[in-house]
Amino acid sequence: MKIAFIASFVPRKCGVATYTRDLSLEIHKKRIPVSIVAMENPMIPTVYAPPVIEAIHQEKIQTYRKAAKLLNSSSCDIVHLQHEFGLFGGADGEYILELAQALKKPLIVTFHTVLLTPTEHQKYIIQELARLARNVIVMDEVGKNRLEQVYGLNPNDSVFIMHGAPITTMKKYDAKKTINFHHSFILLSNNLLSRNKGIEYAIEAVAQAVSKIPNLVFLVVGETHPLVKKTEGESYREELMKLVIKLKLVKHVIFINKYVPLEQLQIYLAAADVYITPYLDPQQITSGTLSYAIGAGKACISTEFIYAKDILAKDRGILVQFQDSYAIAKALVELYKDPKKLQILETNAANLRKDMRWSHVAQKHILLYSKILKLNDTHSIAKKFVSTPLDISYLAHLTDAVGVIQHTHHIIPDRKFGYSTDDNARALIVVSQLYKQRKRNNILKLAKLYVTFLKFAQSTNGKFHTFLNFNRSWDDTTDVTDPYGKAMWALGLNLYLNDNPPFAQSIHSLFVMNLKQMDNIRDLRTAAYTMLGLYYYILTYETKTDAAAQASEYLKKLADFLIGAYEKNHTASWNWFEDTVTYDNFRLPQSLFAAYMITGNEKYKNVASITLKFITNCNYDKQKRYFDFIGQDGWFKKGQKKAEYDQQPLEAAAAVDAYVFAAQALHKKNYLSQALLAFEWFFGNNRNHRYIYDENTKGVFDGLTKRGVNQNEGAESIVCFLMSCLSLQHSLKKI
Repeated sequence: MKIAFIASFVPRKCGVATYTRDLSLEIHKKRIPVSIVAMENPMIPTVYAPPVIEAIHQEKIQTYRKAAKLLNSSSCDIVHLQHEFGLFGGADGEYILELAQALKKPLIVTFHTVLLTPTEHQKYIIQELARLARNVIVMDEVGKNRLEQVYGLNPNDSVFIMHGAPITTMKKYDAKKTINFHHSFILLSNNLLSRNKGIEYAIEAVAQAVSKIPNLVFLVVGETHPLVKKTEGESYREELMKLVIKLKLVKHVIFINKYVPLEQLQIYLAAADVYITPYLDPQQITSGTLSYAIGAGKACISTEFIYAKDILAKDRGILVQFQDSYAIAKALVELYKDPKKLQILETNAANLRKDMRWSHVAQKHILLYSKILKLNDTHSIAKKFVSTPLDISYLAHLTDAVGVIQHTHHIIPDRKFGYSTDDNARALIVVSQLYKQRKRNNILKLAKLYVTFLKFAQSTNGKFHTFLNFNRSWDDTTDVTDPYGKAMWALGLNLYLNDNPPFAQSIHSLFVMNLKQMDNIRDLRTAAYTMLGLYYYILTYETKTDAAAQASEYLKKLADFLIGAYEKNHTASWNWFEDTVTYDNFRLPQSLFAAYMITGNEKYKNVASITLKFITNCNYDKQKRYFDFIGQDGWFKKGQKKAEYDQQPLEAAAAVDAYVFAAQALHKKNYLSQALLAFEWFFGNNRNHRYIYDENTKGVFDGLTKRGVNQNEGAESIVCFLMSCLSLQHSLKKI
């Protein structure tokens, strides 16, 4: 495992640089190689040394592209980006998206700031980085909640890992002696000075407290922030020094105007009686300096910014209002006069620091890296899944005494939406194949239940209803649409596999009754589904029944219907049956391959091959080697850009089947590799790098959305997934 960080880095003086140094150093101690791509601000040029391998000029977008190429060609396994808006160039730091979008290596992003009220552009940047990342990390639960509630991320896409801190064990008296403040009561602040730190309020508090704490000393450790120094010089520090003189605190407030190394900082922390963060930004969700104070087991006083409210809860510190020097002074005097309370705060802080030690924080990162790398091998995951006995427990979970329930709220069946004929037909396709493998009564029971539903859905003229509400009445008028085609497909496949004569006889009568509606088919997908049913029926009966000959004629007629649509709509650059590519698209070439294998008609084979190539190009990202299916939120109109979302399991399942049929019809095994690659979409080989298959429930999420996955796990999703898995299982030995 090798990790590459993108972040500011020492000797640059900023909180993210220090954080990255400490985290990467601890990871390196675990014998994991690390490298750094350092963010370079032109206002504060820095000379870097290993492990820095490249510097990105903040305002030069070409250096972001160069860094992406370097990382893609490097031996690193994970790229870990530390995000803070001000680190990157462009509006709101948008240049970092150029790099993230070009990366081929797995990306993890740590958000050091998660704004409560972002602009639309800031919101977009966070959302896009989260989409491109395999996981995002925040250091506060509030930040995690914001990512979900403000930015629309799914809970599973972010993890909470505490800010790390070095553990300071030096005795307080020894440390005070080392810095020559033997008998002082020390209030400490350590920051790169800037106006949002609120140091003036702490100074005013010292003025109010010093009469009751005669030996009080406030050590203000740290130089002015380099970027602040470039824009306004030392004006803020000078104002603070004038305030000290005005309040006659020269002996009580001491500025240590330098960026102290970690070893020296730990001495100051050990020496402190109280640490203070009087910050002015209530929305701040991390603070390295406050984390370091907890790591030193210090009693802390802080304003009520978000991170402080979280980390100082449970008597680990005292919170005060913003810009309230009186409250700071009161808290300071209280701790001075009550050593027991001071000790309680120190003890509670010390208890928390066990979880904040850098070795512990680094190990949590390493576990996340390992998980990402394991999930990144989608080919092995998909192939292993196909070779494992199929688990249909979730399908059974959605099935009641009537049939499979259409929709869910997360994983809870949502009965108010009732049942879909489409879903019950596809469920029959699944259990028919599975019963052929296992011969188990519980599977046969499901098959008979789904057939019963189809029988109930069928009217006397052979047409099918679409939606049955939970009150057992139909919410539609019958028509020859998708449910008819899917029912024919399911019944035909069941007959092909069925070795139970009484059961097969019942299904045969349903199938033959439906033939009378063939002449009314006007929809391409209804035709395609029906052709698949006819294909299996003809394979089963050939010339054994009068209906078989009739079925062959209908198969040719429907295939010619598809060919006619293709000839009407295709152009040199648009080899498709319609001027809009909509849903379940791969079923169209699949059905023509089926017709070719029955009839031997070369035209069917040629159009199937041409349209399969076209629809593959529409749905496959060659550069990133994943299927990027046309979304149902707009589809793909000729001459326009395809919809990227909402991508649905329906498309992946159809692609798997189409490639399996192509391999059989054309005798080309490479199509089976494409089928497996389409199946990998369920396991994160997609544009959002998200699992669509739910390992916990054995269900399948309802689609890939702009912010992750649709958290509902309905019937269509699971039956499509199971169908594609079964198709691959039959072909596994050939892959």
